Amino acid sequence: CLGSQYAGWSISDEETGFFALGSGPARAISRVEADLYRELGYADRYPETTLVIEGDKSPPPAAIKKISENCGINPARLTIIYATTWSLAGIVQIASRVLEVAIHKAHALHFPLENILDGMGTTPIAPPVPDFVKAMGSTNDA
Repeated sequence: CLGSQYAGWSISDEETGFFALGSGPARAISRVEADLYRELGYADRYPETTLVIEGDKSPPPAAIKKISENCGINPARLTIIYATTWSLAGIVQIASRVLEVAIHKAHALHFPLENILDGMGTTPIAPPVPDFVKAMGSTNDA
């Protein structure tokens, strides 16, 4: 969960003002959070990958190039899925990470992750709210 699903990759482009959080296999392949991956002892390599972005628009070409370079792949081999936090797709994507949130919290509290053998989580699906701040609150507090 922490290796891929955690939305911990901050993706930005100063020139366009683009900013979004990314999760998924591309995050694990890029290992942009080097300390975390060293601690987890996890490495992943593949010639193509997918990144899920919590955002309302596609990343600009410069950000796509940077993501591809971090993953060590050709940009044509990168699939980017983006959904706004206030869309049904975004809400479901955030809710689906309920177990990851629990593991992230355990990690932050220095609980030995090797003691977690299995996990399951449930959460309600928040209704769509057409306001970013309210949507973040309703999805993350669900």
